[in-house]
Amino acid sequence: MPVALFARFPRLFHRPQHRPVIPPGTAERHPVLAGDLADLESLVTPVFTDYDQRAQHEQNTYRRQQLLILCGAAAITVLGGVQALFPGQRWPGLLLTVAGVLLATSSQWARERASLQDYLDFRVRAERLRALYFRYLTRVGPYSGPDRRRALRRAVLAVRTGKEPE
Repeated sequence: MPVALFARFPRLFHRPQHRPVIPPGTAERHPVLAGDLADLESLVTPVFTDYDQRAQHEQNTYRRQQLLILCGAAAITVLGGVQALFPGQRWPGLLLTVAGVLLATSSQWARERASLQDYLDFRVRAERLRALYFRYLTRVGPYSGPDRRRALRRAVLAVRTGKEPE
């Protein structure tokens, strides 16, 4: 159980993992799809990998920021309790003030950094590209005709520019 508790815990130095959409070796097991998989590998995979890894990075950054804010709020609470225990002492109040300023500054920085919005943007783009894999393999919509490779290229470009692919 403790491992599951920390499975999504933010890492200080996070290296995003490459998570392929189609498992390696699929072309060998399904030779009929080899040409389509090669198209996807050359046109979609590099862009998907970039957005997926950027989304993972921003998600970790956002979680790390939220953990810092949570720990800071707990520290301020403890310092407030210490100040209540020693009302004649100045140091708890000074520490409380410094911790409050640091927490407010880090919270403002986290808001300005917009990691959550960046994470959501990159994740949406990666998932749109993931959907292209399956639409292309099933040959539906614009991917059913003779110009399907060109349609795939246009769809990847649309995702890169932040538009919904046709």
